[in-house]
Amino acid sequence: MLFDTIVVLAAAFIIARNLFARHGKVGVSLVAFGLAALLTASLTPYYLSFIKLPNQGLASVVYFVVTYLLFYVLIAVPAILLSSLIQLVVVTLLLGLIVHLLPGTMSSGLTSQSRVYAIMAPLFARLPPIDVQALGDWFKRLLPGKQ
Repeated sequence: MLFDTIVVLAAAFIIARNLFARHGKVGVSLVAFGLAALLTASLTPYYLSFIKLPNQGLASVVYFVVTYLLFYVLIAVPAILLSSLIQLVVVTLLLGLIVHLLPGTMSSGLTSQSRVYAIMAPLFARLPPIDVQALGDWFKRLLPGKQ
């Protein structure tokens, strides 16, 4: 059950971080900005067909702004959620691998009554036996200055 709690906390942290921090990054925002602008501009003939009065200039601006914001949210939020989902899958797999490498007494405490780890366990059961000491030595040799 502890494994599931850690995965849920990681999911909440990843989604919250991506929702609040992603707007400062250029990649997703510029794509969503451009696509929303193109889609809003493509609706111009439809807006002009029902905005006929000459004093409705402000109304047309409001229509365009509301449409742009709607398209921006519909494009940006799923991209952020998809990015969060991919990050969550990677974090869950890494956490499952770490738990799999732990000694049985420690891992059983983390994974008892876990629904998420029960789904992932067949994946890790297919892994060949891993010598943790040799893996640690290999990582130490990767560090600079440890030649």
